[in-house]
Parts: sequence; C-alpha cells; structure tokens
Amino acid sequence: MKINVTCFGHLAVFHVSGQSLEIEKGTVADELPDILGFSKKDAAMFFVGEQRVDPDYVITNGDIIKIFPPITGG
Repeated sequence: MKINVTCFGHLAVFHVSGQSLEIEKGTVADELPDILGFSKKDAAMFFVGEQRVDPDYVITNGDIIKIFPPITGG
C-alpha cells in the first residue's frame, strides 16, 4: 500500500515531508516509527487527515499520516 507521511519537529529528519511510503497491508500507526527509523516514544500523536487516531489505527491505502513528537514548553 502507498501512504503519504509528514513528520513534524525533530522527526522531520527521518522522512521527506509529503513523500509517499510503501507499507504492508495491516500496518498500524504505531509501527511507523520503526519503519521510519525512530523510537516509538518520539511519536506522541498520529493524525490521518485532520483527525487524531489511536496508535492501533489500521492504515489504509492512500492515507495521509501526520506524526507529531511530544511537545514541551515552559
């Protein structure tokens, strides 16, 4: 399946924004960090389109995925 992935913050160095990615059918959002080469703890939120999804969301062909790292401030 082909999906489109955008990583934000420091995760952007792991994947070119908007570049398509080929994954296996049945892949869940929480597997994307391993596929892209970063730690799962660095992926705080997953979005499909404009909707936040759980880490166990089963990705479908053509999904547009956004991955956000934990956000801190002070």
